[in-house]
Amino acid sequence: MAHRTRQSPRLVGRERELGALGDFLAKLSAGGAALLLTGEPGVGKSTLLQSTAEMAARDGIRVISGGGVEYESDVSFAGLHQLVGPLDDELQQLPRSSREALQVALGIGSGPPPDRLAVLGAALMLFRQAATRAPLLVMIDDMHWLDRATASAAGFMGRRLSGSRLGLLGATRPGVDGFFERTGWSELDVPALEEGDAMDLLSHHFAHLPRRVLRDVAHDAQGNPLALLEFGAAVESHRDGVDAYARQTAGTSREVRRLFESRVTALPQQTRRLLLLAALDGSGRLAVLSAARDAGGVEDLGPAERDHLVLVDDRAGEMRFRHPMITSVIVEQSTHDERQDAHRRLAKIFADQPERRGHHVALAAEGPDETIAAIVEQGAQHTLQRGDVVGAVSRLMRAADLSPLQGDRSRRLAHAAFIGAFAAGELEGSTRLLRDAKRAEATLGETLEAAVASAYTLLNSDGDAGLAHRLLTVAIDSALVADEQDTDALSRALYTLVVMCHYAGREDYWEGYDALVTRMGAVAPADVVLLTETFAAPVTASPSTLAALDRQLTQLRETLDVELIIHTATASFYTDRLSACRAALDRVAHEGRDLGAAASALMALIMIAFDDLGAGRWDAAERATEDAGALAESLGYKLYDSSRAYAAALIAARRGNRETCRAHCEPMLTWAAPRQLGRLDDFAHHALGEAALGAGDFEEAYGHATAIASPGRLHTHDPQALWSALDLVEAAVHTGRVEEAQAHAEAIRASDAARLSPRLALVVAAALAMVAPDDEASDEFDIALALPGLDDWPFEVARVRLAYGERLRRLRRTRAARVQLESSRDAFDMLGARSWSLRASTELEATGATRRARGPGGTASLSPQELEVAQLAASGLSNRDIAARLFLSPRTVSAHLYRVFPKLGITSRAALRDALNDRASNARR
Repeated sequence: MAHRTRQSPRLVGRERELGALGDFLAKLSAGGAALLLTGEPGVGKSTLLQSTAEMAARDGIRVISGGGVEYESDVSFAGLHQLVGPLDDELQQLPRSSREALQVALGIGSGPPPDRLAVLGAALMLFRQAATRAPLLVMIDDMHWLDRATASAAGFMGRRLSGSRLGLLGATRPGVDGFFERTGWSELDVPALEEGDAMDLLSHHFAHLPRRVLRDVAHDAQGNPLALLEFGAAVESHRDGVDAYARQTAGTSREVRRLFESRVTALPQQTRRLLLLAALDGSGRLAVLSAARDAGGVEDLGPAERDHLVLVDDRAGEMRFRHPMITSVIVEQSTHDERQDAHRRLAKIFADQPERRGHHVALAAEGPDETIAAIVEQGAQHTLQRGDVVGAVSRLMRAADLSPLQGDRSRRLAHAAFIGAFAAGELEGSTRLLRDAKRAEATLGETLEAAVASAYTLLNSDGDAGLAHRLLTVAIDSALVADEQDTDALSRALYTLVVMCHYAGREDYWEGYDALVTRMGAVAPADVVLLTETFAAPVTASPSTLAALDRQLTQLRETLDVELIIHTATASFYTDRLSACRAALDRVAHEGRDLGAAASALMALIMIAFDDLGAGRWDAAERATEDAGALAESLGYKLYDSSRAYAAALIAARRGNRETCRAHCEPMLTWAAPRQLGRLDDFAHHALGEAALGAGDFEEAYGHATAIASPGRLHTHDPQALWSALDLVEAAVHTGRVEEAQAHAEAIRASDAARLSPRLALVVAAALAMVAPDDEASDEFDIALALPGLDDWPFEVARVRLAYGERLRRLRRTRAARVQLESSRDAFDMLGARSWSLRASTELEATGATRRARGPGGTASLSPQELEVAQLAASGLSNRDIAARLFLSPRTVSAHLYRVFPKLGITSRAALRDALNDRASNARR
């Protein structure tokens, strides 16, 4: 079929779209923007992209373009590879860690598997850096066919363009997003042309055709520019005239496709085979097509080029199809044997690219074949090394399907389940994979990865700790005697075993775990050793371990490694270092769900809730627990949801909502009992005990505290006993159990928990003060409240002030008691701790005091020395420095500050400067 040479479609009737694109370019240059063109196939999105590129070039904006390819959508980062290619100079200027993460992900470098968030952050950094010299426009056509990894990158970058001179402009079909998440992108709908514009376009390209014919073409094309041009060309080519054309057409998309089919059919066979190679390859590189042929070059493209089915750029060494519909037609018109032959040819030339080779050999396979399955599995490992968890799981499942032996099929399915459960949070999918694997292999439990996947899914679904423990210990024991060890899998297995032992709360489990780590000796993974000492048994953490943790915390400032963030935060949990992880945890919580790390996002949200709880940001903590609860429910993570419920119960307890606290605890207790998850009992008793203490129900509080730990005993592997230690001492004191209180205070002191954090130092000192003789108690409380670093723990400080005030009142030191009780009450008020505030108020009333109104800056006058101490403290001087300057003792300085805080209506040193400024402003008025 002959077609005369046609120009590219004129932009007729697109004034609105061009105006919006011009505004987009201006916004891009001013501070970054992301815009998505949506419209039906053939409506002219690609032409608008090209016109925008031309406008951008005239405005001095650099342009980089790429797009999705239908038959390349399962090749990880294939689309991103196109876009990064022109930025090699900028890539070399990235920080080493970011550059290496991106190079490994794109397959142009080697190194450890990069975290997905690290790769996306590096890509964003690269494009933003490239936009510093001149504004940069990144255009992505056919976004609905982007591979999953590139689609994640596009969505990630599109939400983070503020303050840059970077613009993302994409095009997609309506209702066919593929893997792309368009949140944060503005959208511009590209509709069909109005009838007048359609006639204008036809008149320009087919001026010699009668007006009546053009109207018929416009009617049939329904305003679709591609259909207008193709139908117009069909009229020209029909020797039988317009009537023959009319008999062929009955709808837009279907008939355009039919016209393409007729044109492809008319091509020589060698041309069709060459086009099939191009369609299945997707790269558009002429060198690939030439290499895939047995002989000759790409001369056979000529007929397709002359018929305007492809565009060939000899200088760039590339070709592209004029429309994606042509690609689909070429593949669909080919036979099964022709497609297999093409895939085999492409597999040969991609021998050095495991993913592409695996992709093509799998599609060329005629049935199960171990050689082919091994090649696909190698590609899966390469995908995993590049940080694409979901892509790796998909390839492993394909390798399993190609495995002729049941044992190999089982192993590959188990590996896929392991990756899916541990990294992606896909419990349901992993459970199905494990079920399939078990049908194929009865000895699945002996495989380390299968055991980890099984244990992980068991813990977070059925919660069977006993079975999970047996699976893990047997598998780890077998792995330790193997000739070759997978250190990453072993590390994850030990991590999972730590989590399992923690939630089970059984001493015999911990004994077995410690024996395993001891047996490993120096070859034990460093991150697991760190977790063992800080999370499993924080009271035994050595100074060197704590120093190693603090060094690791410094790495979180810039890292995007999700696994490192979660493991470090877990190690920081019971050593009160979550605040140092906060920025990194926020990143994981916000981005994890978009990056295939939903399980990590859940854990991050839970730890964020605990950080906010400790810092007194209880509204924020409650929001975090709500978000975590919704995510846990969607993922089916029942065990991790118990940690979320623990945080929610503690918030309710401290606010004085005992019924809400019970509502969080009772399901936890009910679910834990038959599953041998003793730690969940501790969670519930801790929260219920604090609620009882706040309400002054000391007998009940004592019962809850002693359900966690016996008086005078702190088990090394029971961190909840450490967290509730002060509860036990306080409840024992109030119920007249003096000996028990003293024994437990001594156990707390002997644990040396004070070295772990300022909060735990306060717990140790406060416990000793509570049991101290009357003539020593005041000094002991002063020592406790003078400890450094307490500003970050307002609830704990208020509790200790309340206990101090209660003791002073019993000693009939009424005036001093009022100072502590007023400060405690005001702090509880600001926190929203209603029951605790009522306790303090009741004690205060017993001293004969009446409640006074208070406001910012306070109305109570400060003595000259109190004012001087306050001003020096507000300037940043420590108590010791102030004491040296004023010739006072540090203890006297502390006493002054204790009186200053309630007078100014504040609870922390950090608020001093603002309070003094407000006081001065009020005085000037």
